Amino acid sequence: MDLEAKGSTVGRCGANMDTDPSPSNVKMLTGIAEEMLKQKNLESVLFGGKRIGEQSNFEKLDWFAGELVLENQRSF
Repeated sequence: MDLEAKGSTVGRCGANMDTDPSPSNVKMLTGIAEEMLKQKNLESVLFGGKRIGEQSNFEKLDWFAGELVLENQRSF
C-alpha cells in the first residue's frame, strides 16, 4: 500500500523531524499523519498509472489491519 502526501508539509520539514521528540514536532507530525489518513487512497493501476480510490487512507489501513488479524487467527 502506498501512502503519498499530496500537498502536505512533509517535504518542507527538516532532516531531524522524525527524531525530534519536542511537543511541537510531535503535534506537527500528528497533524500531517491525520491529514494523510483523511485523503482518498491513491492506487497504482497496472500499465495505467494511478487513480484515486473510493476509500480514504484510514479506511484502507483499517481494512488491511482487519485482514492481518483474520490471517493471524487462521494460523492458530
